[in-house]
This record gives sequence, C-alpha cells and structure tokens, in this order.
Amino acid sequence: MVAEQKTDLSGTSGSGSNRRGGRILVVTAVAAEREAVLRGLQDAGRFDVLAAGVGPAAAAAGTAAALASSGYGLVISAGIGGGFTGRAEVGSLVVADEIVAADLGAETPEGYRSVDELGFGAARIPADAGLVARLDAALREAGLAVA
Repeated sequence: MVAEQKTDLSGTSGSGSNRRGGRILVVTAVAAEREAVLRGLQDAGRFDVLAAGVGPAAAAAGTAAALASSGYGLVISAGIGGGFTGRAEVGSLVVADEIVAADLGAETPEGYRSVDELGFGAARIPADAGLVARLDAALREAGLAVA
C-alpha cells in the first residue's frame, strides 16, 4: 500500500519550489519511516512524503508514479538504515555520499554474484557531491548532528 501526505513550506499547497524548480519528494519504504520524516519536517515543507513499499521494485514503482504526476526538483530516499558503531550510532542522522545495492545480484553455482559481476549495472552509485555538501551544511546550520 502506498501512503502519501503532503506538507508545504510556502503556506500554499502545491506551490512550493526549490532551486531546481519544483517540490521535494521524500520516499520511504514503510509508514513508520514516513511518519518519522513528517515529525521531523514539523508540517513545514514544500515536501511530499511517500511510503512506497519495501524493496527496489516497490520503491521504483512508487517513485515513478509520483514523478509522473508532479514536477519534483529533488527526490530524497529516507529511512531506517541501522547504525555503525563509532561512526553513526543508532538514531543518528546520516547523509550518504554513495548508494550501495549490496543485495542486488543472484545466487549461482559458483556462489553469490553481484549485479556488477553479472553485467547488469553497478551496485555502487556515487551521490552528487555538491548536493551532499549542501544538504550536510543545511542540516548542520539547523543545529542537527550529521554523520
């Protein structure tokens, strides 16, 4: 089930824009993550927050449907990612500089083969360094600790 809630920083529903020229879509897997994002936004946003479902197929389908129906200038994937002792404890706010799809691949007679090894794409995709830096700076400026 796809659940969506819209909030608007500008005070006029659907009219917010960012530097890239549109609203901001935040995609989570499940409703609990969506609710956490909405609590963090505190009803202040030009954000549409969507719980698209678990897994890459559900995330892709839900995100594609949202992108087809509205003009977004930015899409953010948000959710619970665990913790890394000594670097990002459970509950930390983390901004990724790389997306790693370590679970995408197939079991073969020789063992597990990644999408890279199978020739179906890349399991590691770098995030836009400029966007990562701007997001990190904005979060820190808002007084939030970021890993």
